[in-house]
Amino acid sequence: MAGQSATQLRRSQSSGTLRKSGEATMAITVAGSPNSSQQGFSQTAPQPVVPKHLSVHALTRRRKLASSTGNLHGYMAEDYHQINCPLPKMFGDEKYGYSLIDITDPRYLKECADMSKKLVRLSYDQQIIDLEWRKTSNALLTAEQKQATLRPREGLPATFMAKTQALLKKDVDNAMKYLLELQEQKDFFEREIQKVYARCDEIKADLKKESDLEELRVHMEGRTKGQIAEDSEFWRRKFNIHREKKT
Repeated sequence: MAGQSATQLRRSQSSGTLRKSGEATMAITVAGSPNSSQQGFSQTAPQPVVPKHLSVHALTRRRKLASSTGNLHGYMAEDYHQINCPLPKMFGDEKYGYSLIDITDPRYLKECADMSKKLVRLSYDQQIIDLEWRKTSNALLTAEQKQATLRPREGLPATFMAKTQALLKKDVDNAMKYLLELQEQKDFFEREIQKVYARCDEIKADLKKESDLEELRVHMEGRTKGQIAEDSEFWRRKFNIHREKKT
């Protein structure tokens, strides 16, 4: 889209001055503001250098999860393709391996690489917490089952039963307390991941808006060319963005 629009700009006789002034202006804007929303002239800014393991361009195969999983922006990391037995590979098919942000616009490349690095760390810690949460949940179910199935037996003193009930209750309380702590950590990691996804949604919305505006500009330019003859004085008139002052 951007390459086609740039070609149409170069071929346009009416927008030569506008294109040059626009490129110069946007070069300053992009250099001064990495979050600038002008896509058409992003080629004037220097390409940021990001680590290879955080670059989408370095992927040999691009694979994503289904949209129903909620992960709409993450590619599977290269380690899951090149390394035979990486440590978290057992969780890769679930969600943890999909941590590379799929946005490749040069203006957002550095920011997305930082977000990918954050996702890698969050996913690494999250899978540890999830595994510990599953183990604690199973331990809690086992302790609750033992507590529920405890029955008094003949010949055993009452103090023995009371002591056993107290120990089982302690096991249930400890497992529940630990499970709640793990749940808080799970919720914290999930909130941090959702913040990254929300930022990706904002960036993609801005890029889509730029694309729609560029399509509108090309459409209006073609419409104007079709209505005004090529030898008209209109094309030789100097463009001035400032309103002329009335005397």
